[in-house]
Amino acid sequence: MNRTTKNNFLQYLVAVTAACLVFGIMQGTKDNYGIMMNGIIEHTGISYAAVSFAIGIGQILYGATQPLFAMLALKKSNAFVLLCGIILMATGLIATPFCTQTWSMLLFFGIILPTGTGALCLGVVMGAISPIIGEKRAAAASGIIQASAGIGDALMAPTLQHLTAWRGITVAMPVFSIPILFMLPVIIWLSQSKKKNETQTFQTNKTEDAHKGETLSVILRAAFRDRTYWCLLIGFSTCGFHMSIIETHLFSQYLSNGIPGSITSLTLTVYGIATMLGAVLTGYLGRFFRMKNVLASVYGIRVLIAIAFIFLPKSILFAFIATAVLGLTGDSTVPPTTGIISGKVGIAKMAVLYGSLCIGHQIGAFASAWLGGILVTTPLSYTALWIVDLCLCSIASFVSFLIKD
Repeated sequence: MNRTTKNNFLQYLVAVTAACLVFGIMQGTKDNYGIMMNGIIEHTGISYAAVSFAIGIGQILYGATQPLFAMLALKKSNAFVLLCGIILMATGLIATPFCTQTWSMLLFFGIILPTGTGALCLGVVMGAISPIIGEKRAAAASGIIQASAGIGDALMAPTLQHLTAWRGITVAMPVFSIPILFMLPVIIWLSQSKKKNETQTFQTNKTEDAHKGETLSVILRAAFRDRTYWCLLIGFSTCGFHMSIIETHLFSQYLSNGIPGSITSLTLTVYGIATMLGAVLTGYLGRFFRMKNVLASVYGIRVLIAIAFIFLPKSILFAFIATAVLGLTGDSTVPPTTGIISGKVGIAKMAVLYGSLCIGHQIGAFASAWLGGILVTTPLSYTALWIVDLCLCSIASFVSFLIKD
């Protein structure tokens, strides 16, 4: 009995660690498009607006491809989808620095690379390890795996910046494909371990069978008639707009204010650590306060951050403090959002509705990446982008208070 318990725990630990590696490296790559942008512009001469547009397309694809890859995983396997994601990401990272035309840069940096990140999304990663760790442990594991995104940001941002400054983007991005390719044996191990745990899969399938009577269209039609869903959608779309400012434009803004690239990459390390703390904190607060109030407060804090970026001078001290606060509110919308959804429709339907909200999130991210590339060429520069963010976050905070949870 003791040995069995130890073996189960070891299996759980190895599976979750493998999932954290896959998801953390994917997210660490995705969240550092802003650093890659400057290297691409400097090396290729492609305009800021064109690269921003490519990132915007990628933001939409990251959200839109997730349900498609989820369907492919059902027909093939989660391991097959993860392998496809690794190949696509590595191809995008290796080929992008050598694209000298806008169309080829858009193809590899705006389509192939982001499509690969969509294949390595949280839902597919969880689908790969759930049969191994068991359904009861899956919820706790998802929180740990989500936190690994912060670790990926913290480690990969300064590494990418130093590589770009040292050897240029033609070396930095292909080198970043190496840890992606190292995930191949991890995926193969996950696939083999899943085959050894078919009894666990049977238990998961029984839960899914209980909801076969409700199709995707039925669930979504019911959601579209619910005011709470629309409030969450407005908020999450705003969240995507806000987060894309950080991922796409914040690095360039700090550079334009005279802050060295090495210091700026360190602020993104602080950001990565703070995102983990923020997600844990709002999850904890949701146990004692109404989740809609926690969610509205997070958007309210983002309003204050936008005001700070509009009016305060951008010193090194400001960069560290502001980026830390941005991190604390970064992933902190996820626990209350998922909590409100699961409280209304149950855990089984939560994944479907959360996935649909993610599409809205990525549409907001596209608008931010694309619009930012245009607004920074105006006399107000980055300030114009923060003014838009201020207005949207104010609306998101207001509608979140209207949620009936």
